[in-house]
Amino acid sequence: MTATQPALFLAHGSPMLAIEDSAAHRFLRTLGSSLPRPKAIVILSPHWETEGLRVSAPGHLRTIHDFGGFPRALFEIRYPAEAPETLVDAVMARLGDAGIAASVDASWGLDHGAWVPLSLAFPEADIPVVALSLPLDYGPAELLALGAALSSLRDDGILLVATGSTTHNLRLIQPKTAPAADWAKAFDAWLDQGLLPGEPGRISRLETAPQFRLAHPTEEHLLPVFFALGAGGTGARGELLHRSYEYGTLSMSYYRFAA
Repeated sequence: MTATQPALFLAHGSPMLAIEDSAAHRFLRTLGSSLPRPKAIVILSPHWETEGLRVSAPGHLRTIHDFGGFPRALFEIRYPAEAPETLVDAVMARLGDAGIAASVDASWGLDHGAWVPLSLAFPEADIPVVALSLPLDYGPAELLALGAALSSLRDDGILLVATGSTTHNLRLIQPKTAPAADWAKAFDAWLDQGLLPGEPGRISRLETAPQFRLAHPTEEHLLPVFFALGAGGTGARGELLHRSYEYGTLSMSYYRFAA
């Protein structure tokens, strides 16, 4: 029998997460083996922002090194995942059934928001992957609905994943091992009040969060968590699997969502 998969939110951190030891790196190394093996993965990264919703086209997904100034070793990493036509069709069919407009896009692939965590959790790159974009006009409500529209894929053994960061202010980063800023911990505590009991209404008004613009000068890295919550299905609650902090301000928080 095919095991039902959860939905996940994974902090993708700095690209250095792929090659540099840390608590989050070690957690991701064990994550894949802690789950039923997925038949496929659908992943939404905040680094693919588009006008309208896009779904990766069938075929090979190129590894995108969308950063600069990092060690050569990072640019040599390839994550050779394939997007099967059957999975792209299944995603598009469920979006259509939910009345969500989307188009198939062959121009992208897997940016570091996707391939960094995938390369640690599923290093063999032998699981089919389809990527979703983050539409520029989507907010919490639209992302909850998007996740809900795809949630039934989990019953077919497909793992639904969103990546990002629950705090993301790169202007305030400190040395990698600096203690976590109080405002970063406070923001995470506020977010947990909605995610853990599965009550998105408590956190959907982002402007009410403590020091929201300090935690997120722009919100694209936070918004994917609402996709993951919606993808957990009706009545989904969150489980915090791991939390650590890097660079004093960057929350490495990992959630599992399921009813």
